[in-house]
Amino acid sequence: MSASTDKSPSDISKLGQETIHRKSLHRELYELAIKAILSVAITWVSLHLFERFVAPLVGITHTHIQIAGILATVIISFLIITATRSLLKKFTSKTHPQFSASLSFFVIIVISLIASLSILHQLNVNPQDLLISGGVAAIIVGIGVSTIVGNILSSGLILTTYPAKIGDSIHVVNDNVRGKIQEINLMYTTIETDDGKEYIVPNNAIIQGNVRIAKDISIADQLPYSEGDMIEIKGALEKYIGTVIKITPKFTTILNEERTKEYILASSMILEGNFTIIKHRTKS
Repeated sequence: MSASTDKSPSDISKLGQETIHRKSLHRELYELAIKAILSVAITWVSLHLFERFVAPLVGITHTHIQIAGILATVIISFLIITATRSLLKKFTSKTHPQFSASLSFFVIIVISLIASLSILHQLNVNPQDLLISGGVAAIIVGIGVSTIVGNILSSGLILTTYPAKIGDSIHVVNDNVRGKIQEINLMYTTIETDDGKEYIVPNNAIIQGNVRIAKDISIADQLPYSEGDMIEIKGALEKYIGTVIKITPKFTTILNEERTKEYILASSMILEGNFTIIKHRTKS
C-alpha cells in the first residue's frame, strides 16, 4: 500500500512541467543577457571608432558624440527592461507571479542605476563631486522625491521579505477589506477584494505599518482537493462525480465524467462539512 505522502502521476507530471518551464526561462534570460552585453559592446566600440576616424572628417564634435552616447544608453536600457518584462509576461502562467515581479523590479533598478552611472561617466562627472557640490540642490530634490523613493524601496522589501506575496489571500485590518494580492509594482500594491473591486495601497504605507495586513489561509488551501483532482461529493440527497476545474473564494466548479455538465458548489458549504468528499487516486 502506498503511503499517504506519495505523489500521484499527475503531481509528478506537474513538477516535471514546472522544471522544464523554469529551465526554459533561465535559458531565455541567459540569451537575453548575452544579447544585451553584445549590444552594449558593439554600440560603444562603434561610437569610439566613429569619433576617432570619421568624426574629424565630417566636423562632428565630441559634444555630439556625448549626446549620441547618452541617447544610445537610454534606448538600450529601455529595450533591455522592455524585453525582460515581455519575457517574464510570456512565462506568467508558468512561473510564480512573485518571482516574475521580483525579477522585473531588480532588473529595472539595476539597469537604471547602471545607465545613470554611464551617463555621468560620459559627461565626465564624478558622482561624489556631484553630491558634494550640489548638496543643497540634492536636499531639495530629495525632499521632493522622498515619497517616490520610499515607495520603490518599500516595493523591494515587500517582494523579498514581506510574508504576504502575490496570490496570497489577505485581510487589510484598517478598512476590514479581504481579498487577494494581484500585483506589486514600483509604487503600489494592488489587492482584488472578494467583491471584485481593486484596493490600491502605497508600498511605504505597508512597510511603515500605516496599513496593517493579515495573511489569511485561502479557500483553496483549506479545501481537501485542488484543481485537476477527480473527486466524488456526497450530500444528504445529491451526489457529484467529476474533475475539479476551478476553485474561487466562493465556489468550486466540477466537470462531470461525460464532460457534459458543470456542477457549481458553494465552497463554504463544503468547509462546513455538509458533504462527504471522496478523492480518487490516479493509477500508475
